[in-house]
Amino acid sequence: MRKVILLFSLICVCVGASFGQSRMLTGTVTSTSGEPLEAANVTVAETQKGTLTDSRGKFQIRASVGQTLRISYIGAKPFTWKVDAATANVNIKLEIGSTALNDVVVTGYQAQRKADITGAVSVVNTKDIASIPTGNVTSALQGRLPGLTVFNDGTPGGVGTSTAIRGLTSLGNNTPLYVVDGVQTRDNIATLLNSNDVESIQVLKDAASASIYGVQAANGVIIITTKKAKKNEVRINFDSNHSLQQFHTGIDMLNTQQWGESYWTAYQNDGVKPHHDLYGSGDVPVIPEYIDAKKTIRSANTNWAKEVYHNALLQNYNLSVSKGSDNGSSTFSFNYFDQDGLIKYTNFTRFNGRSNSDYSFLKNRIRVGENLNISKWNEKLKPAGIEELTIAQHPIIPVYDINGGYAGPTQGIGDKPNPIRLLDQQRQNRSEQWRIFGNAYLELEPLKNLVFRSNFSINYRNGFSSNFEPKWKEGDRTVDKNMLTVNSDYDRQWIWTNSVSYQYIRQKHSVNLFAGTESKEQLNENLTGYRENFLIEALDYRYLNAGDGKQTNGNGASRYAISSYFGRFNYAYSGKYLLQGTLRRDASSRFGSNNNEAFFPSVSAGWRISEESFLKNVDFISDLKLRASWGKNGNDQIDNEATYTKYRTDLIRAGYDLGGINQGTIPNGIIKERTGNPNIKWESTAQTDFGFDLSALKNRLNFTFDYFIKNTSNLLFDRPYIGIIGEGGYMAYNGVSLSNKGVEGIVNWQDKIGRDFSYSLTLAGSGYKNRVTEVPEDIYYTYGGGNGINLSIVGQPAGSWLGYKTNGLYRTTEELNDGINQPGKGLGRIRYVDVNDDKVIDDKDRVWLGSDQPKFTGGLNVAVSYKAFDFAFFLNGMIRDAYNNAKFYTDFFQLWTGNHGTRLLDAWNPTTNYDSSIPALTAVNLNDEGRLSDYFIENGSYLKLKNIQLGYTLPSSVAGRLNIKNLRVYLQGQDLFTITKYKGADPEGLGYPYPLPRIYTVGLNVGF
Repeated sequence: MRKVILLFSLICVCVGASFGQSRMLTGTVTSTSGEPLEAANVTVAETQKGTLTDSRGKFQIRASVGQTLRISYIGAKPFTWKVDAATANVNIKLEIGSTALNDVVVTGYQAQRKADITGAVSVVNTKDIASIPTGNVTSALQGRLPGLTVFNDGTPGGVGTSTAIRGLTSLGNNTPLYVVDGVQTRDNIATLLNSNDVESIQVLKDAASASIYGVQAANGVIIITTKKAKKNEVRINFDSNHSLQQFHTGIDMLNTQQWGESYWTAYQNDGVKPHHDLYGSGDVPVIPEYIDAKKTIRSANTNWAKEVYHNALLQNYNLSVSKGSDNGSSTFSFNYFDQDGLIKYTNFTRFNGRSNSDYSFLKNRIRVGENLNISKWNEKLKPAGIEELTIAQHPIIPVYDINGGYAGPTQGIGDKPNPIRLLDQQRQNRSEQWRIFGNAYLELEPLKNLVFRSNFSINYRNGFSSNFEPKWKEGDRTVDKNMLTVNSDYDRQWIWTNSVSYQYIRQKHSVNLFAGTESKEQLNENLTGYRENFLIEALDYRYLNAGDGKQTNGNGASRYAISSYFGRFNYAYSGKYLLQGTLRRDASSRFGSNNNEAFFPSVSAGWRISEESFLKNVDFISDLKLRASWGKNGNDQIDNEATYTKYRTDLIRAGYDLGGINQGTIPNGIIKERTGNPNIKWESTAQTDFGFDLSALKNRLNFTFDYFIKNTSNLLFDRPYIGIIGEGGYMAYNGVSLSNKGVEGIVNWQDKIGRDFSYSLTLAGSGYKNRVTEVPEDIYYTYGGGNGINLSIVGQPAGSWLGYKTNGLYRTTEELNDGINQPGKGLGRIRYVDVNDDKVIDDKDRVWLGSDQPKFTGGLNVAVSYKAFDFAFFLNGMIRDAYNNAKFYTDFFQLWTGNHGTRLLDAWNPTTNYDSSIPALTAVNLNDEGRLSDYFIENGSYLKLKNIQLGYTLPSSVAGRLNIKNLRVYLQGQDLFTITKYKGADPEGLGYPYPLPRIYTVGLNVGF
């Protein structure tokens, strides 16, 4: 019995020892598809000690047999595992739900999980824009991202598209920095990127997320990553879409008869018997048979918009081949894009080829890759100002005279040229360019998580243009001289970046250190030739050697270089306390030695409050993160030689007859063009941001909100100077300051009903206020529109209007007897407000009237799918004021002798149209009604159905039998309707831009 008791005691001791002894466990956490999960939280439930998985999903932790490991990851159900004595290495698979928090986002030289980001970064769902027919992928982002404002016009290829992040940052170039597969550029995306190649787009909006790019980041950063092959997959994809474009935003203009009747009414209102060189002098206007003395130009009733604009086609083809393996991948794509413009003969054609590859060696310790894009594009450009000319030209003028020549204006109907002549003469002018854009990189990982990377980027563009102006005759006007201008130029930019990064994970601590150096050089050179007198004007003879008249040439070059050092650290504790710091030092050749370099710091922090114990078990909240950041960015977008005084030879302004003989050759003199300023320095933008990210209701609801304060100081500009300073007065200065404050947010709801129906709603919006906060003292009352006396742009938005307030029209004699001395006032005339109450309307009554900067921009995207069908639409809107300069033509007969808008038919009349707000017709501008006033300022807000699409995807079971991976067909419409009170052509494009088309598209996507 004693032996039995002793044996039992020994067993108990051994068992107890086995349970109490801790040991090191290793493991890997992956998704059910085998993807390693980084930053998964592994915790011993009994002790609450934990660690995080590394980039390969691996972890180490000390635990005892019988204890419980708890593994948690964003978007996955927590997983528990009982430690046993037999298992030393454990492989855990987690089922990841629908969430974007684990998506890897490129945020500047490196990538981060979205859940770990502490700055203001917006990510585009490229599925929403993939099939939109556009030559510029950024044009499809309008209204989809908070904080990003996109300005579109209808220029073929999207080359007229521009973007701004969080308002106006600079008085010069506000273009953000684009980073495409690690290659930095400010070039127009339409000329270097096929939108079908885009995999993801990230917008870095605050200083903390963008400051790693230093001097180039004040306007924000847009990072674009192109598609790469997936692991162990071979795919061939073909995409094609064809579109019909229609002109739909014209202004209704008077016809020939209406113009004559308006002219008669105007003179009758003035108490003068009407008389016109063409319409006669009778009681009513009479349209003559001919409008010229030689009787070669018959009277017409021309709708110039129908002559200038036409329906146009757009076609887009894309073919890609990709292959992925365990050790790397390769992707090749080819794109052909051809868009005719709404304006006749205008066109943009682009051929684009792209190659992406990456491979690893020595068990992934050496990695090499390249991204190479070659594009060639041709443009046929419109004659300058033809959009305005289309509404200004008189309708009585025909396109052609009776002999087939171009008709032109005669007495009393303006002096604008024939738009069709301009189009015909310039249709053969050409602009041809091509670009090589890409990078190659080498990565070494000698030790686990220690990575050295060297990246070399190149951006080379070569261009040629030829513009010929033939002899021409138009009505009574003749130009008996032809001329040819050719231009050849190139841009060459290279960037060499070397960096090192190290990631350290210890229990619940995660540290990432990153440091690098960068050198950049950009060179531009151009060569121009000009010649006159070409005997033969045929296309085959439009070369400089074919002329025998006056000839000139020119050549110039410009160079720009930057040298940089930068570093960043990221720290996370238990995945819930996040801290990031960045410091970059830049030195630019655009500044003199006095201010050659600058430092750009930033710091940001995040608190994933949902990971705290008091919220851990709240089922409503999936993830909640609070963010705060502060940082500085820079801007050096000025002339490359702004620090140098420039001189040039000039015969007109600097030639002098030294001999005094008043004949022979006059020697060229030298003139001072501008004065250098060695003390100019960087623009500096400091930005503070507060925000939060929320995922709730099992990740069905996602909401992001930010409030920011953005102050730019020492803005670079050319200070105005008085003429008596003489030559060389222009000089670059620092001096103006701007402030932007705003809020932005995006909310998304996505859900499924049953097995076959799913839907998603995304609402994005942003609003901000811009103010000029500082102007140099000597130009305080003159710069930016000030009145030179007591009104300054300080405190107003940049680009504000200074003008007169109005109070309707003078409608009665009693109103005319108001005691106000307003020269030219009368019944039916605009009534200006006596702001300073001195009983006189003059310059002293001008006040600030606002600006056309957007107060709010936003969009709503709705996507629905049922079985094989998908349907989506996108609404885009903006709230702002607008200066409608088209009223110069539509509301005032007296300001111009060409055509006018049909709004004049509703002009004020004391008996028949007493309540009209449009001034009475008059032939003389006694009341100076063309002056800037709030009569021209309208509500420029709008809501547009920007895109609507219906698609059908062939079921996979059927596609498999046809040996294809996927097949989808779709129908799409763009810019189908607009709700607005704006009376101009299109509230989206103020002034006279290239009109936006209404587009109808049919498309096909097929994969093998």
